[in-house]
Amino acid sequence: MKKTILAASIAAFLLTQTIAFAEDNTMIVTAARAAQTTDATLASVSVITKEDIDRYQFKTVAEAINSLPGVVISNSGGLGKQTSIFLRGTESNHTQILLNGVKLATNAFGAPQIEHIPLNLIDRIELVRGPQSSLYGSGSIGGTIQIFTKKGSGNITPSISVGFGTHGTKETSFGISGGDASSWYSLSGGYTETDGFNGCDGRSGTLFIGCFATEPDRDAYRNANASLRIGHRFENNAEVEFFNLYSEGESEYDGYFNTTDFLQHTFGATASFDVTNTWSIKSTLSQGRMEADNKGAFATSFADNQQDHFSLQNDFQIDDEHLLTIGYDYEDDKIKESNGFTETSRHSTAIFAQLLGEYGSHSYQLAFRNEDNEQFGSHTTGNIAWGTAISNNLRLTASFGTAFVAPALIDLYNAPFFGFPTSNPDLDPERSKAFELGLAGRHANVNWSANIYRTKIKDLIMLDSLFIPQNISKAVIKGLELQAETELAGVHIDGQFSWMDPENKSGDANNGNLLARRAEQTFTLNAYKSLGNFSLASKVFISGRRFDNAANTRRLAGFATVDFVGAYKINNDFTAQVKVSNLFNEEYETVAGYNTDGTNIFFSINYQPVNK
Repeated sequence: MKKTILAASIAAFLLTQTIAFAEDNTMIVTAARAAQTTDATLASVSVITKEDIDRYQFKTVAEAINSLPGVVISNSGGLGKQTSIFLRGTESNHTQILLNGVKLATNAFGAPQIEHIPLNLIDRIELVRGPQSSLYGSGSIGGTIQIFTKKGSGNITPSISVGFGTHGTKETSFGISGGDASSWYSLSGGYTETDGFNGCDGRSGTLFIGCFATEPDRDAYRNANASLRIGHRFENNAEVEFFNLYSEGESEYDGYFNTTDFLQHTFGATASFDVTNTWSIKSTLSQGRMEADNKGAFATSFADNQQDHFSLQNDFQIDDEHLLTIGYDYEDDKIKESNGFTETSRHSTAIFAQLLGEYGSHSYQLAFRNEDNEQFGSHTTGNIAWGTAISNNLRLTASFGTAFVAPALIDLYNAPFFGFPTSNPDLDPERSKAFELGLAGRHANVNWSANIYRTKIKDLIMLDSLFIPQNISKAVIKGLELQAETELAGVHIDGQFSWMDPENKSGDANNGNLLARRAEQTFTLNAYKSLGNFSLASKVFISGRRFDNAANTRRLAGFATVDFVGAYKINNDFTAQVKVSNLFNEEYETVAGYNTDGTNIFFSINYQPVNK
């Protein structure tokens, strides 16, 4: 496996040195809470488009972002099972997840459950690596992921997709969308059902490995979902928009509980208007809900987690080169049914400001935020970034940022167990400082980028010897990310290589070990070719080793998978697709004791008339 990783490293390096592509004018909004092209932003960003989702037939959000630099995913047993994101080696609750500009509700542990977000409703995913608390508050130590649901345009266009595959998997989705210069609308929905496979691998008799149970059955999953997005632009350029994303279903597990009935629901409205030619205002009001009803011998429910948000943002265009943003955020976080939590709600208010500017070949970004939380008090974060064009084909960037993550409700307010405390209301936020240096260039029809970073995290929350959460741990994470894209002989190729050293700095027996479940290296190579009515796509993904525990005694070997997608355009309206995942039936784990899927096949027929 070491030789495979070394070969991947060399391939990624050569790729970044020998290929290039045209200027990237893709618009993003997550890196600065304002529209920018990917070339203009000073952050390290990636974008997954609807075309990417269709081209590679991604089935989940985790699968779509797993190919991106700095991303490590762990999964506990297949579709709809617990899925964690370790962005740039940070914790699974250190990545902020947004939907159409608003925060997704989290569970009692402070982590969004991306495994239940239906990809068939999504138009685009933006991923920003590095600290973003100065713009979005708690939860953005590793970075920010923003998901955008489908937004209609053009003539009324219906769409229908039907598919089936291995493990009795069945999927249907539908949609209708349209719009003109002043209005837009999109209504879509879908249903996914699978018999699944056995989530545990039979080693569960060992304490703290897997589900600690022997239940050799299939672990099924179903998900019914719907999305609505509708908006209107008035003659004075004022805009209003409403969006709604709903997902509910059931997921089966092995272990302490066997079934979870879940519901995720996020809805909101935005309004924006120009006060003057240089001053615009945008306000957002939203609510996110997450419900989980666990069933089984040791089931625990943290039902009806609800987060209400209000945001007011002012953008002042000082001149052609300078944009000043000043805003206010309010958040109310509550659990209505809490299994005895001593407190069931908290709220926070925040003010933030940002200045984007350019001077000749130099550009900069300054951001500041002060957040006042009724539980832990006031916390201030900031970011500073700078970039300069060394030449017409080479750009250098540098940045420094601070971030924090508020303690989870379960760590603060969980009820005592037989009189013994299980939580700590005096916890402080986890805090971080991060430095980054980036270089991007275009040479001989070639586009590439390289980024190095160092993140130091203090006051990490860990359990002490009495199993009470305390701010007792630290970590230092160093990393390198290389990525490139080109077209050779009509074949579109893109690749990435990531190396990270997520080191435990707790000062205890685990000091110097790697943080659990983070792969030290990942490599991805994607290829796509259109052949008239046919198209072919492939994805090669290689992961280095990882350890499943803080002591680094449970080693999970590295692995390599190959996916293959073929599509045939039957006519202007119908397309048939087939995807073969894990082509060579690689056996591997990303969480000790939990199986991952072997070779599986999915076939689909898609109908969408050409929008003329």
